[in-house]
Amino acid sequence: MARRIRLDGLAGALNAVARVPEAMHQARSDTLNDWADDVQNTAEERTPRRTGNLWQALDQRVNEHFGRAEVGVWDPEELEYSLYVEKGTSSMADQPFLVPAFDQHRAGVPRTYRAAFRRRMGEGAG
Repeated sequence: MARRIRLDGLAGALNAVARVPEAMHQARSDTLNDWADDVQNTAEERTPRRTGNLWQALDQRVNEHFGRAEVGVWDPEELEYSLYVEKGTSSMADQPFLVPAFDQHRAGVPRTYRAAFRRRMGEGAG
């Protein structure tokens, strides 16, 4: 469903066009942060909690300048163990928690971005 914005004359149209780059940047930042939060929360729900150390080691990194968001385990003490849990070993079945979280939230990124962009463009209207 398309949303229409009333533009009064050339000045209104130019003002709307001038807001596009900043709205795109802000929408990207909103989307990166929302995605990282969603993936981290889902991964935490799926993480086995024998001791709780792996669950606590899950973290996110968002670099808005480069448009990059990561969710994972960077603690050196838990990093190797997280791989064993995710992929399994010869003596332990896999218990994937990160990849399913990524897969679950991947498809929603474009929709989240479009909604954030519309919201940001609407803030400057009027």
